[in-house]
Amino acid sequence: MRALRLAWRLSGFLAALTILLVPHLLLFFVPVLRHVVPLLFFRFMVWLLGVQIDVTGPLPRRGSLIVSNHVSWFDIMIIGALMPLSFIAKSEVKAWPFFGHLARLHHSVFVNRRIGRHTLKERAQLAARLHRGDSLVLFAEGTSSHGLRVLPFKSSLFSAIEYLNNEILHDAPNRQDKAPVSVQAMTLAYTRRHHIAMGRRQRMAYGWVGDMTLLPHFFFMLAGPPLTVEIIFHPPLENVAQLSRKQMAQILHHQVSAGLEALTRGAPHPVAPLEMTGQKS
Repeated sequence: MRALRLAWRLSGFLAALTILLVPHLLLFFVPVLRHVVPLLFFRFMVWLLGVQIDVTGPLPRRGSLIVSNHVSWFDIMIIGALMPLSFIAKSEVKAWPFFGHLARLHHSVFVNRRIGRHTLKERAQLAARLHRGDSLVLFAEGTSSHGLRVLPFKSSLFSAIEYLNNEILHDAPNRQDKAPVSVQAMTLAYTRRHHIAMGRRQRMAYGWVGDMTLLPHFFFMLAGPPLTVEIIFHPPLENVAQLSRKQMAQILHHQVSAGLEALTRGAPHPVAPLEMTGQKS
């Protein structure tokens, strides 16, 4: 049964790549397709793998920065199937087989995480995309995990948002055409197989971490049973322009961590606010 499922899904995956090849090429010439084609591809893959996505919470508005935990390469297909959006990815992703090509076609924003804070060029690119109304997804842990807990968020990844909001707050306080960037936390968890809740060891199997190679994990996902992925969209941050990058990272990490605990324990979803101490610096 597992072998038949793998063969069927692999055939569907290869067929989808072949069918979508021409639209992929057209992405460079027809901008309106740049979100449509990846969205259709991701939704097809979610259907092909028998994945059910349960979503709660307020959906992000256009031009939002969505901050999520990161479990696997498959997170990209799950999130990408929800709505038109792009991802903020480390520059190394461009060299990855297939996924690097898909990331470029999906108009991902590539940043060099080795140098700490975003460069002026990267800030300008992020600003242009967000002000254009593109929603961007940031995996703020800077890597993937087993999905049992949320790793610390790297505050340096929020430097561009802090800079952009400071610019709006101080340089154009009376302008109505620019508002602070909306920042919204999102929690993602792989919770059930065959509609039965998974234990810790089963959830760990879906994590793509460390030195794991892509191909074995890819075939593991293709051959796997029907899967349920749960997502919580937390309320957008309030007074985001008043927050430093470290405060943003702290609040968002609290929201995502509490959401993950709620999803994996079957607890209610509302997350208590985090009490902030100290001033913006």
